[in-house]
Amino acid sequence: MIEKYNSVYIIGIGGISLSAIALILQAKGIKVYGSDLTNSNIIDNLIKKGINVIIGHCKEFVKVSDAVIYTSAIADDDCDLLYAKKLNKPTFSRAEILGEISVGYRTISIAGAHGKTTATGMISSVFLNAECHPFIHIGGILNNISSNVLIGKDDVFITEACEYKDSFLSLRSFTSVILNIKPDHLDYFKNIDNEFKSFQKYVDNTTNRGVVVLNADDELSKKITTDKKIITFAIKNKKADILAKNILEYEKGKFSFDVKVKDEEINIKLPCYGFHNIYNALATISVCSFFDINLQKIKEGLEGFKGIKRRFEYINTINNNVIIHDYAHHPEEIEAVIKTGKEISDKLIVVFQPHTFTRTRDLYDEFLTCFDNADEIWLLPIYPAREKAIKGVTSFNLAQNLKKHGKNVKYFSNFTKCRDKIIKMKNKNYLIEILGAGDIEHLADLLK
Repeated sequence: MIEKYNSVYIIGIGGISLSAIALILQAKGIKVYGSDLTNSNIIDNLIKKGINVIIGHCKEFVKVSDAVIYTSAIADDDCDLLYAKKLNKPTFSRAEILGEISVGYRTISIAGAHGKTTATGMISSVFLNAECHPFIHIGGILNNISSNVLIGKDDVFITEACEYKDSFLSLRSFTSVILNIKPDHLDYFKNIDNEFKSFQKYVDNTTNRGVVVLNADDELSKKITTDKKIITFAIKNKKADILAKNILEYEKGKFSFDVKVKDEEINIKLPCYGFHNIYNALATISVCSFFDINLQKIKEGLEGFKGIKRRFEYINTINNNVIIHDYAHHPEEIEAVIKTGKEISDKLIVVFQPHTFTRTRDLYDEFLTCFDNADEIWLLPIYPAREKAIKGVTSFNLAQNLKKHGKNVKYFSNFTKCRDKIIKMKNKNYLIEILGAGDIEHLADLLK
């Protein structure tokens, strides 16, 4: 167990997940040191909470720590990681340490190609409304708590479960949720069959007396097998345990639905935009009813969900153009966000920064069609994250191919040029969606 170490050094502590883990470990009485290559608001917050953070590398932190935790984003030849191994310090990946934390709790983990952060936020909102005190670890800033982490008092740990590099296989979950299984991270999985097998292993790790929550409308999720209790949710599949009925668009882009749990039926009005969020709400109802939270409290928690930063987040209105920012970077996520946008406005511009060269390459055909309902597409250079460039895989080439498919496309070489173009647009009455999982949030910040 991680508690046996008096101190740890976290390489890449500024990441949304490791920053949360740092505060959880600190709450357990462990002295935490950290480093990252760039400064950020997250790091400023960690320093305010008493964590010693260095920008750059720090061999001294390796020396004084009992164990070293590292982000998967660093290279294998990272100098601090190599020094830790030279000193025979125990080293843990982010996934391994999250798995260590999960063992001590009734862990609720939420997996899927998309929707994880929002569903985790909704589940957290319901637990908090029900006056529970869970630990929360979330891949975004949950507006209900103005943070990506909450130090709880109960034996419940609510966390996202990321499939990349099989990270979620380190978890031992009491409740395992699969929102959907779609082709993604093919730089690692190579094909959808391998990805499905990984999700199956994730479910196999569910603890005894636990539960598996599955989307009965998702073709691959339906094929998951387990000897654990299963709760299914759906909109279309009438055989699902938790079924949304009488769906209505009660306000542009916002939906209500009826749902029945056991013998009780209730109407829920979702406060967040997007039809796809009905699925996240159904997964939430499935989990929370298993934990015996009554349906009225679930309704209040869902209707009191204040959203996640970078998930259809309102940024500003400039010259009658409304600007929204969203983390969407997978083609299906992009389609969903565009669909939501079109439910609100007839005129839609999508500003998109592709995330990683391999995803752009592996899902290229999907990227050629996922923007079909946008009136204009503005592309920015690919955000590389952990990767090196791949010859011929560029946003400029993607823009040229989209033009060949009849799309109205513009290419911008940097954020400043894109920002200036947005500011100069007057009285066009567009909804402008700024999409991507990279540093495109800086463009959103420039427009606040």
